[in-house]
Amino acid sequence: MEKLFFKLSVIDDYPPVSSESVWAEKISPTEMCIKNIPFYENEANLDDLVQVVPGQDGENIFQQIITPSGNSTIRIVFLEPVHAEINRVLETIVAMGCSWEGGSESFYSINVPEQTSLDDLVEFLVPESESGLLECEYGLIRQ
Repeated sequence: MEKLFFKLSVIDDYPPVSSESVWAEKISPTEMCIKNIPFYENEANLDDLVQVVPGQDGENIFQQIITPSGNSTIRIVFLEPVHAEINRVLETIVAMGCSWEGGSESFYSINVPEQTSLDDLVEFLVPESESGLLECEYGLIRQ
């Protein structure tokens, strides 16, 4: 596995970084398959096959998608990081067929596979958001 870098546009101090790296499997000198869920970038998702170009220091820089995976990305931030509530929400998300990665105690990136209903996930998350438990952000949505 190697790192794949995305350049990010920062607007009003968000995201808090100007680039993001994800783990990816090198398929050829110019192709990589993304192997973890992005936290900030909105150009690719888990398992996408992407074209890369070498950066100034030889790093792999995202160029474009070659073959999309069909996955979508949603990010959630817990406003009141209560461990029991976080566990309940994440367990429900996994039971729906999604996977997640944690960026911090309160920030999570969710992979929504093509065969999982994005509508069902949103229907679950909206009341959680309206209650003030969390906020949602859409990454790259393909459904």
